[in-house]
This record gives sequence, structure tokens and C-alpha cells, in this order.
Amino acid sequence: MSYFSMGYWVLGLSILVAMAGALIGLICIRQSTKSVTSKFRLVWLASAAISIGGIGTWLAIFVTMLGVTPSGDTMIRYDVVRLIGAAVLAVLAVFGGLVLVGRTPQLPRLLGGGALMGVGTSLMLALGMSAVQVRGDLEFGLWQVLAAGALSIVISLATLWFVQRMWPTSAVVGASALFGCAVIGMHYLRMAGLELRTDPRAAMPTGDDLFSFLMPMFVIGVLSLAVPITAVLVAPDRRTPSSLPSRQPELMR
Repeated sequence: MSYFSMGYWVLGLSILVAMAGALIGLICIRQSTKSVTSKFRLVWLASAAISIGGIGTWLAIFVTMLGVTPSGDTMIRYDVVRLIGAAVLAVLAVFGGLVLVGRTPQLPRLLGGGALMGVGTSLMLALGMSAVQVRGDLEFGLWQVLAAGALSIVISLATLWFVQRMWPTSAVVGASALFGCAVIGMHYLRMAGLELRTDPRAAMPTGDDLFSFLMPMFVIGVLSLAVPITAVLVAPDRRTPSSLPSRQPELMR
């Protein structure tokens, strides 16, 4: 099994995608703390979950799969329904962790949110990898799966701990870079235990080619980042009632 059949630029691209998704997501979380209503806060958290879970995790991980090529007389195809289900699960895992951790730093909520987000991300990865169809069988090593799951929880705990405090922009950018490298590292850690058993007697795999599916998703995902960026720039809910101009009393006739 070759992991870089298209070159190492795929690895660099996946890390950049993970960093971009994490950066926009962290900015959305920061904006959620400035919301004056719970409705706007949930909208910001949902945007953050899509950026971190959908783009920074799911999309970035499957960008790396573009370079994965099996050895022998076989090819890789993907079950699109499972891929989409994995994307939805990634977003829900991040959103659940953010909602559970709340605004105020509390250790039980942090641990619960980190566990929810980390386990959900691991299940997303398992569902996404189950979408891989080959002419034979794929088997992942137990210890690599457990280690990747533990790393997923650590990444989630660190992310939720980070968002509970106000940090300068340089720290947010640095945290996004660390998140991107850690997520891709978690994926390759799990892939390190992958074993492919080809079976020439088996039928050719069914499903879609990843490139034809992922390229539209990549374009949509990257363009969708413009939505929270624009929302941050115009964000009307950044204004608190005290900062709104007071209404002048009407003049009596």
C-alpha cells in the first residue's frame, strides 16, 4: 500500500486544509462569546463545527486518501453514502463537544465534551474508512486504532480547553497549525496498522472514484469558508446593548 503515490504535496495540501478549517472554526467560536443571544451563539458554534469537523477534519483526512494506492491487481472505490455520513458525524461530534463544554471553564464539562468530540471523530474515521472498497479485504490493527482514538480525544480536549480562553491572533494561528498536523498525524497513525489482502477471485469493487467525488466537495468546502469569514466581518451581534447608540428623546412640539 502506497500512501504518497501522487507525491508529498497531497500531505501538505491536507495539512493546509486542516489548518484553514481549524482557524476559521476558532474564530467563529471567539465570535460566539460576543453574541448577545443564545440563538446567535448556536449559529456561530454550528459554523465552527462545520469548519473544524467538516473541513478541518473530514475533508482534510480524505484529501490524504487521494495519494493512497493499493499494490497488486486491484483499485479503490468508495461508498459515497458512508463518506457523507462520516462528514455529518464529524460535524455533529464537534458541535456536541462545543455545546457541552459551555462558556465557563469547568473540568467535568471539559472532560465530557472532549470525550464526546474525540469518540465521535474516531467513529467518523471508522465509518469513512469502511467506505473503502477493494478487491479483497482491509484490516486495521487494533493497537493503531486504539492509539489513534486516544490521540483524537487528546486533540479534542486540547481544542476545547483552548477555546475557553481569549488568546491573541498569533496564538490562534499557531493552535490551528498544531491542530492540522495533529489531525493528519492521527489519520496516518491509524493507517499504519492497515493490512490489505487482495483476492483475485473477488469481483471488482463497486462505488465511486474518490477524485470525482472529493474534488466538488473540496471546492464547496473551500468556498464555504467565505461564509463565516464574511459573517465575522459584518457580525451585527458583536455589538452589546451598552455599545449601541442611545436614542435621543423626541422634541416636544
